[in-house]
Amino acid sequence: MSRRYTFSDLVGVFINQALIALGAVPDPITKQSRQDLDAAQAAIEFLEIIEERTRAARSEEEEQLLLQALTTLRLQYVQAFQTANPASSAPSQEQHA
Repeated sequence: MSRRYTFSDLVGVFINQALIALGAVPDPITKQSRQDLDAAQAAIEFLEIIEERTRAARSEEEEQLLLQALTTLRLQYVQAFQTANPASSAPSQEQHA
């Protein structure tokens, strides 16, 4: 492989996984939309780990990409959680991404 992958490519993998798990985009293999909130939460948590561990070494562009992705995905997760669990107003701390 001659292509050199970037930080943005790495972040993009987890963004795509979260979006698929949230049902926001169809699974590229099955072409079906489905929701798997546990998988979405895991993808968001991986992004949080990346955010924490790379904080001092990111460029401004990487910073914006990562923080915007985390903000958007967390909001979509909460909305999906509330839709799936109408009796609950918000995910608990353990379930919150």
